[in-house]
Amino acid sequence: MENEIRIGGSKGHIEERVNDPLFITLYKAFRWKMIPDCTGRYTCRDHKAVSHLTPQQLLHACGVHEAIIDSLVVYFVQFDEGKRKDPILVLHFASDHSTGLISYRKSSDSEAISYVHTLNSCSGFQRKLCALGVELSDQHRVSSDSNS
Repeated sequence: MENEIRIGGSKGHIEERVNDPLFITLYKAFRWKMIPDCTGRYTCRDHKAVSHLTPQQLLHACGVHEAIIDSLVVYFVQFDEGKRKDPILVLHFASDHSTGLISYRKSSDSEAISYVHTLNSCSGFQRKLCALGVELSDQHRVSSDSNS
């Protein structure tokens, strides 16, 4: 596995180096599209193939070992009515919480749940959480045996 990748550098993104192994694994396993003018944030181009997967299942689909997936803290955040419609699931990858996955949980009238996964590097992860007004805490933690 590569120790570092370079990402960004166009469409309003700065070029940056990422050395987080989980970020690199996800980035290489699927096709990601830069979110315009949102440095460090990517949405999955393989949406039809992955939208039915929870964030943990997405990692599993890339070959990440179950023990690593189980060691990640998953946060579930619901927003006040009218503020935002879709709740999010958040997984920090790096030990310093600088990279991670923010997945928007969508539900339709048919009650089917789907996810829009966004991969976030150092320049985008905390910035997006701040823009959403999200400060992760124990009250948002999901137990490891829960299926969100």
